Amino acid sequence: MSGNSPLKTYGWQLARAIISFGVVIIYSRYLGSSGRGEMSILLLYLQVILMFVELFAGSAMANWLVKYRPSQIIPWVQLYSIVVIVLSGFVLHWVFHVEDFNICLLSVQGFALSFLNIEYNICQSKGWVLKRNKLQMALESIKLISLLSVVLIIPSNVISAKNIELMLGVLASVTLVIMGFSTRFITNEIHKNGFPPEAPPKGIFFEGLWAQLGHFVLFLLIKAPLWLVAKYLGDSEAGIFANALLIADTIWIFSGSFGTIIHSRVIRNASESYHQRLLSRYIEFSMIGTLVICGFLLLTPNGIFTAIFGSNFSTLKYDAILLIPGILFISMSTSIGNYLHATNRFKELLRNHCLSFCILVGSILICFRYKFSLEMVALGMNLSYLTLLILHLYTINWLFKRGLHLKFNILLIKRLISIKLRNR
Repeated sequence: MSGNSPLKTYGWQLARAIISFGVVIIYSRYLGSSGRGEMSILLLYLQVILMFVELFAGSAMANWLVKYRPSQIIPWVQLYSIVVIVLSGFVLHWVFHVEDFNICLLSVQGFALSFLNIEYNICQSKGWVLKRNKLQMALESIKLISLLSVVLIIPSNVISAKNIELMLGVLASVTLVIMGFSTRFITNEIHKNGFPPEAPPKGIFFEGLWAQLGHFVLFLLIKAPLWLVAKYLGDSEAGIFANALLIADTIWIFSGSFGTIIHSRVIRNASESYHQRLLSRYIEFSMIGTLVICGFLLLTPNGIFTAIFGSNFSTLKYDAILLIPGILFISMSTSIGNYLHATNRFKELLRNHCLSFCILVGSILICFRYKFSLEMVALGMNLSYLTLLILHLYTINWLFKRGLHLKFNILLIKRLISIKLRNR
């Protein structure tokens, strides 16, 4: 089996998700639900910074490296990333009043992650999905080992006032070290071809802007409710909801692995019939696999969640169940989104994401009109994700007319269910 096959990619991504889950378990048990909520907001700020970095250094870079010379792309992307990270530090200080020490830690981590992202995109442009997976796995593994070592050496009650700073410091240090060592694993040819810099192609920034604005709105669609929960329901509820979103992210890895393969293959193969086969196959696989995983989530006793994360997270399963419809909708739309991105249909992606975000905003406004609650937030998220799926299907309607058929295999679903029942 090829190292770039969807099954192996899913295996790598699933293993990475399990390790990331271990990292979050350490956060949750070491910081408690309130501390986990506070840290989730700081990491949310970091994710927003990286979204701005990726306006020019995002996944569109993989498309550019197929069409242009590395010397026209890589040096300018690196320079842009540094400028954005520096400016973001001032915004965090003056606008969001984040402590200076935390700003330094977030900036170091942001710098390292932005340069790692450049390497991920180089791998994506070359079809080196396995190499990128190994690099991501190394980062998450060392994070887990480092955090676990700190927790075992320094009990939480010893430095309780500095627990969050300690966690951020470990993450920043590990990410920086991995970034420094990982440059060895990118071929010398690419780095040699990246210097000396040449003038970037005209209009490339606006092409990247359209591409990443779509990602940014999608990020808001998924993560903005967490900020609202923290603001109006408190850090403790936000900590639990952050872990529920983590469960959703973990399930989405299944469909995301197919989306990654679609993007990597479509940018290197212009055959329309090939695109039709890829989409029809992977949309079906994503739906069926996600249904099975959500079934396991429903059957998992609540006691397992509290045993893993702590007694403060007793409502975690309930929060995750509220998101199951949206998890299904996003899993099916992921393959389509990656296809549209690979074919440079960035404006259609942005339109779909913006319209879906409008549904989310409208739902949240209704929450404030009556009573702001987690149930209403989840309902708004699910409606917006359904809207996104419908809009994505409408966008590729022309492919349906030319031969794309989705035949959801009911017999396969029944077979998976029967196997599960026999194993009980």
